[in-house]
Amino acid sequence: MQKATHQLTKQHNSRLILKMIYEQQEISRADIARETNLTRTTVSSIVADLMDEGLVRETGLGPSIGGKPPRLLQLAEDARQLLCLDLSASYFRGALVNLRGEMSQRVDVAVNGRTAAAALTLVHDLINQLQSRTNAPLLGIGIGTPGLVDAACGIVLDAVNLGWHDLPLRALLEEQYGLPVYVGNDSHVAALASYSFDPHETDNLVLIKAGRGIGAGIVLNGQLFVGDGFGAGEIGHVTVVEEGELCSCGHRGCLETVASIRGILRQVTAVTGQPDPTWEDVVQAAQAGDGRIHTIMYQAGAHLGTAVAHLIGILNTRHIVIAGQLSRAGEPFLAGVQTAVSQRVLPAMAAGTHISYTTLGDDVVLMGASALVLKQQLGVI
Repeated sequence: MQKATHQLTKQHNSRLILKMIYEQQEISRADIARETNLTRTTVSSIVADLMDEGLVRETGLGPSIGGKPPRLLQLAEDARQLLCLDLSASYFRGALVNLRGEMSQRVDVAVNGRTAAAALTLVHDLINQLQSRTNAPLLGIGIGTPGLVDAACGIVLDAVNLGWHDLPLRALLEEQYGLPVYVGNDSHVAALASYSFDPHETDNLVLIKAGRGIGAGIVLNGQLFVGDGFGAGEIGHVTVVEEGELCSCGHRGCLETVASIRGILRQVTAVTGQPDPTWEDVVQAAQAGDGRIHTIMYQAGAHLGTAVAHLIGILNTRHIVIAGQLSRAGEPFLAGVQTAVSQRVLPAMAAGTHISYTTLGDDVVLMGASALVLKQQLGVI
């Protein structure tokens, strides 16, 4: 028991020190000891171990405050790579990422309607391609996938579009590749990405990932909240239009029928008569100032804002981030969201809430997958 306790204490202290180095960019051993209340002997010993592992390096001398100038430490960001996958769209996307979230290699493969075992084979192909391009040891594999996901066990409980049901994805990949594997719902890991890499300082936020479908990820007190059944944030099938259009889930007036890309494209066809418009067509028309498209975007944003208002009323989070393909919808869509929120929650709560698009663009799920690995393997996020 004493040996186990000592080992756990050392692991905790090691993660604490590495997290401080990660956050501070450059810091001395003395400053680490002062900030963590660890002894200088403990700090020096753990730093030596981290340097032996190649995770930390000395960068030079800091300013002297009397006596010898201290040696500064920083994270060796290229000492390991993370293999990250985004399985949430019509293309499976993969990237190699360093310890600072910087991507060096990317691979995209078209799904082309493949499901079940064929989709899993595509995941293996993507990993194999990326693994052949590594130039540093792999720390682990992080994956964002659609559907209900038991992240603790790495099981995809139900991903309808991929035909996966009770798929033990983590166990299958760990057996194949001998690496730690972490799996999460795409909206959930996107929220972790926003918390970790978007430029806002908060312990609480909601990220709405909107594209072909709509889902939300929730971070509370710096931790992902997934719910008792792993479905927290499944807002796409919340009714926002009474007796509205029939949804694929069997209900009417779901948020996805009016605020997803599919819903918006149907409305564009109905209003303009344009057959089979693409999302790129709609974005370009909005940027060109087409008033009809602006109205459609505003109304879609207002529908999303209805769902967001409920989230704000329940959670009182002050940061709402919109990601996914709809993050290209521009000002009319965002204005619709903000107007609906202001009409549906207490004025003081609406005024205190910041609603914005993510700065991470199309990489938000890949970045979230990298954050999963960094959080679990190194504890720096």
